[in-house]
Amino acid sequence: MSGKRKKAKTKPEFSKFILAVSALECWIVTGAALVMAWIGKDTSVFCYLIPSSWGAYGISRAFYYNKAKSENAIKLRKAYQAAGLDSAPADQEFESAMSEEIQNQNY
Repeated sequence: MSGKRKKAKTKPEFSKFILAVSALECWIVTGAALVMAWIGKDTSVFCYLIPSSWGAYGISRAFYYNKAKSENAIKLRKAYQAAGLDSAPADQEFESAMSEEIQNQNY
């Protein structure tokens, strides 16, 4: 034996798995619509499926980015405190990330 250990494969985070599955779903639905249109079949159902699948993908990306922002703010706050630096900027970023609200827009 060479004495080298194999690195254990780590499972991807669940949020990344959700992103990958929702992206795959979008492309499968879009590809199926293109194939059905090429063949000449009825594609009226895809008028609802394509926007809903891409909308769900957009929502999952937004939640993932918000989660990543919150996690990075926590890591920065801990790193500043461990280094003995002023953690006020990181604290402010952490508080804004945690208390972020969806703003109402007038259409």
